Amino acid sequence: MADAAKAPAVELPEGLMEIAQVDDAGLLFISPVIHDWKVVADRGIDTVIDLEGGLDVGVPTEPHEILYVYYPILDEALPEPTRTDAVASLGALLVGQGHRVLSHCGMGFNRSALVAGLILHKLGMPGAQVVAQIRARRPGALYNERFAEYLESLG
Repeated sequence: MADAAKAPAVELPEGLMEIAQVDDAGLLFISPVIHDWKVVADRGIDTVIDLEGGLDVGVPTEPHEILYVYYPILDEALPEPTRTDAVASLGALLVGQGHRVLSHCGMGFNRSALVAGLILHKLGMPGAQVVAQIRARRPGALYNERFAEYLESLG
């Protein structure tokens, strides 16, 4: 993983979007729906993987400001593996190059954690460690046991 300074701590008033750092380098994050793009910018996040069913309101449109990947998936079953793997590979490539990547879904617990977990695995972390680390960094994450079991099955 690229050497980078840890993300600055951001104190949020109650009720605002919580962004959870899930790696040690401060480059990979998960969150619920984005309501405030300033919070994303304040963290230096330049890539957003949106796994929710609708496009985020207010996505920045300035050239070179943000890479926005829209890949809606459901909690009910594991998503289609080829495209999910490609999205995770892109995330891992960007994290490896020092970019800050946010994976987000509706509540920031399952779909976002699944894709962030796949990214961590592609960066070399064993599946069981991926699940333990994400759950430690975002309490309540991966309560979808199908997603957790899938990640744990990765060597």
